[in-house]
Amino acid sequence: MKILFTTYSGIGVGGAEISMSLLAEGLRKRGHEVFIASSGDYRNGIRFKKFRKIPFYSIHNLYLSKFLSKIIKENHIDLIHAQDRLTSIAAIRAGRKFNIPFIIHFRDYWFACPRSSCLTPDFTEYDLCSYIMILKKFPINRWLWDMYKWRYIKSKWKELDKADLKFANSSVIKRRLELCGIKNNVKVLSILRNFYEEKGDGKKIKERYKLKDIVITFIGSLDYHKGIMNMLKIMPSVLNEMGNVSFLIVGDGPLYQEIKKVACRDIVLTGKLGRDEIKDVYDASDIILLPSVWQEPLSGILLEAAAYNKAIISSNTGGSVDILDKKFMIDPFDLSSWKKRIIELIENKSLRTKIGKEWGRVAREKYDVDVIAKKVEEEYENVRNSRV
Repeated sequence: MKILFTTYSGIGVGGAEISMSLLAEGLRKRGHEVFIASSGDYRNGIRFKKFRKIPFYSIHNLYLSKFLSKIIKENHIDLIHAQDRLTSIAAIRAGRKFNIPFIIHFRDYWFACPRSSCLTPDFTEYDLCSYIMILKKFPINRWLWDMYKWRYIKSKWKELDKADLKFANSSVIKRRLELCGIKNNVKVLSILRNFYEEKGDGKKIKERYKLKDIVITFIGSLDYHKGIMNMLKIMPSVLNEMGNVSFLIVGDGPLYQEIKKVACRDIVLTGKLGRDEIKDVYDASDIILLPSVWQEPLSGILLEAAAYNKAIISSNTGGSVDILDKKFMIDPFDLSSWKKRIIELIENKSLRTKIGKEWGRVAREKYDVDVIAKKVEEEYENVRNSRV
């Protein structure tokens, strides 16, 4: 089968691009030819013009649908699979023009929110945006832009629902799709990771940052909604009580300077690291924390931790509940339970080793590239057969 993936950004922007690239490789291993239309560089990629600012979505969609139509015609594409907000409508129109199946992948809440998060700047969470919400909670200097985006998004719900198949990263995304009237043929499909990549060198990270025997790690954007500030409320007392522990914070974001003020010998802030360095971080870590305080669609941190057989503690919010056992999850604001669980794992090496291996085994069985690629292939065949 000849498949065309579409995505606006290249590798390095976020986890969505990583998942898409891995899926493409998984499908290639199964004998399919996968092209990727993007403004970035990918294997077997075809680049389109990057719109740094998009004042008129109609112009962007017209340009991109023509671009994709040319690819479909020249390469005899059998199916088009849009991976993000900025290419979905153009992909639908190009697919309809050539009467081939068109599939949309939803990895965040872009269809329900101009910010793609269903969070206001002051972190008020909502199911669907509204003009009232924009006026009450969004910055004045963005009112016109966000209202324009919201009007555009709402106007495309019916068109999105006409896609042959919709993949949602998690049940929380599917639920919000349904609130928008996007209900037909929506399937929950988890993110995926390659569990057999080259392992990292944890010793190098421990030596660079002078870390102690046990390393507890947070990896992610340094934003309030990621829950890092809650962890900083309990970690100083954990470190004082345990003595042989370091708290490693990897990432960058709005809270960087505030967190930097509390950084010390045992609370280490690295800033943003490259992908090869992240491998070293996982290898050096004993416990991974995912304390998000919002309905995060689904974090790749869960599967990356599993690739290294690391014990993980996650908030019981968002997409985590789809793939994690309850024993790995805690209410994000129940800080006493977080502290108790962290100390339990620090004190019990055999327990953290056991649950790390258990989570690694489950993730390999359910969320490895080959497993997800096979499921996607089956869905592709179902869509094609339904059109016969």
